[in-house]
Amino acid sequence: MDKKLATAVAMLFCLTATAATAHGYKTKKARVVAVQPIYQTIVVDRPVSACYQDYVERPVANRSVAGQTLAGAIVGAAIGRQFGDGSGRDALTVLGAVAGSAVANDRALRRQAARGDVTIVREPIERCTTEYRPQRERRVAGYWVDYRYRGRIHRVRSDVYPGDHIYVAVGP
Repeated sequence: MDKKLATAVAMLFCLTATAATAHGYKTKKARVVAVQPIYQTIVVDRPVSACYQDYVERPVANRSVAGQTLAGAIVGAAIGRQFGDGSGRDALTVLGAVAGSAVANDRALRRQAARGDVTIVREPIERCTTEYRPQRERRVAGYWVDYRYRGRIHRVRSDVYPGDHIYVAVGP
């Protein structure tokens, strides 16, 4: 018997014994003769991944803008070099070169787009979504337990699997 089941049976015994002794009853061990599961059908939402191919469009310049980007980097470096001293001047020179190249590149691409000198490229990408679909599922909701006590067969409903024996409350 696994630990969870043993713990559940022990807890059930303790609760039954406590309730029974509070009302003047005693608990006795009875032999289980049959166990029949009680099934319940429930609806569970199961996630299902659905993927499909889509296309995105992005503009690509027909002519190179490398020359204009390089010119922007040189101008930015020259401006950055005018500020600071020592290692600060070197850092500002690099920062100016990066900023100047970014501004020049952006401007060159915008100018080409304004003139219509740009090609639209369609690139495939995969998009995925998760959908939840209802699914019927059969689960054990409890057990009908037949047990023998003093030569007679009795039946009781239990939420846990009883094992070979069950504890029953008997009169005082």
